[in-house]
Amino acid sequence: MMVSAGARWVSVGVIALCRSMCRAARGSLLLGALSIPAACTSAALDDLAPPSADRPAVSGTGTKDASKVSAGAPDFSLAPNPEIPITIATPSIDPKHDYSLPELVDIAQRTNPITRAAWQRARQAAIAVGITEAVYLPLLTADVLAGLEQTSATAPGIGGPIPIAPGTLTTTGAQFIPSLTVKWLLLDFGGRDAGREAATQLAFAANVTFNGTHQKLIFDVSNAYFVLTAARVQLKIARQTVQNAELVQAAAKARMGRGIATSIEVAQANQQVAQARFNLTQSQGHERNAYMTLLEAVGVSPTLEIRIADGSNRALPKAVPEDLNRLIATSLQRRPDVQAAFARLQADKNGIAAARAEFMPKVALVGNVNRNIGSLSVEDTRFDQRSTIRVNQPNANLMIGLSFPIYDGGLRDARLQSAMAQVGAAEQEMAQLQNTAAREVVVAYDLLRTSLAGYAAASELTTAAQTTYDAAVDYYKQGLGTITDVSIAQTALLQAKVAKATAYSDTLVAAASLAFATGTLTNRNAVNRF
Repeated sequence: MMVSAGARWVSVGVIALCRSMCRAARGSLLLGALSIPAACTSAALDDLAPPSADRPAVSGTGTKDASKVSAGAPDFSLAPNPEIPITIATPSIDPKHDYSLPELVDIAQRTNPITRAAWQRARQAAIAVGITEAVYLPLLTADVLAGLEQTSATAPGIGGPIPIAPGTLTTTGAQFIPSLTVKWLLLDFGGRDAGREAATQLAFAANVTFNGTHQKLIFDVSNAYFVLTAARVQLKIARQTVQNAELVQAAAKARMGRGIATSIEVAQANQQVAQARFNLTQSQGHERNAYMTLLEAVGVSPTLEIRIADGSNRALPKAVPEDLNRLIATSLQRRPDVQAAFARLQADKNGIAAARAEFMPKVALVGNVNRNIGSLSVEDTRFDQRSTIRVNQPNANLMIGLSFPIYDGGLRDARLQSAMAQVGAAEQEMAQLQNTAAREVVVAYDLLRTSLAGYAAASELTTAAQTTYDAAVDYYKQGLGTITDVSIAQTALLQAKVAKATAYSDTLVAAASLAFATGTLTNRNAVNRF
């Protein structure tokens, strides 16, 4: 309370000081101009900024909330701001329909804010082209000047036979001048052309980036969908593992009832059931997290409930493309990010042309049409006379102007060197981007190849592990095996099934990654072609 009260007292005092200095400034303009901003800045700093590094900032009303620090621990909470709009997408969803991957991609492309933002940036770039084209047209402006003027001077007296006493000579004038001015730049040696070409290239880059945004969105949704598919397969495996563990548990209890099993075996069977149920709980959490990730990729509200179609039966690619070098070459020419980088490089090169045009003269056509409407009256008190002259006269002119820069302190040279350096940097950045893009293609290519091989090996492993597990359970039920054998076989089967599910998901993700890296993941139907 003391801190807040003191802060208020200082704030009120500084504000009062500001007001007194404002009144004093009426008599001393220079003193007010120098001192008032500093005093008012201090008042704003004290009233709006946090009082210290460990105390809450001001509230939305601009006053410090003493209750936030009076309880001992500072409270840095914020009140809800009702002016902030809530724009989380909640599209209409059929609660009875299982949405496939292409349908999820379609929803994402229609509702995700990232596509709308890219669309607006593309529109902005297109408008910029129109702005550069407008400089080719003449500039027409209308101006109006109006005013009054009065001057007074003391007129000397006149001696002579008829002396005239000194008096006052007063001149009063009023003018109203409407004018219309046209300025048309006729020649600038390519400066406007360079600006228009640069804007056109940037508009192309924005359009390409817009398409690339959709490609990235398709990939993100596909990736999240395949991860969810793997999580649901693993959840199914976890449920089956619980059932298997419960069967072994029942067999152990039955063996113990017949006197051929010990309490240790039953305890081990109970432990396997508990472990399987724990793994099931973890799998349920992973499946829910994967579902939320998919909703985030689609760009809809995380509270939206969507039924997702089962994707565990999708056919895997049979083989990877054969010629990797040709795949890289065509991919680099097709990828949106590479095309956008090349367009930006061309725009930067036009920046050099625009900078060089600044060294050349400019030729412009300038015309003006105006009308001078006014009056001028002269009053001489020595003669007690007033004379008035009224003016209402049109004027017009049309001229050709030549502007030639001579000296600017090296400004044009600096701009030219800066433009050339920008082009050099853009060239190197594009080379780095191509290296990165090529690496992404190679990584996705190798990942797809290894994932296909891993899935084939995991399938064989799962078949063998299932056979071993079935035999171990059968032997145990007949009293020929041990609970340890069953536990080992069950663990091996679980690991094999999880490995197969993971390899399946990795293969689909790798196929999507390769399609995205090569620029072929271009529409919602493309997710079914890899």
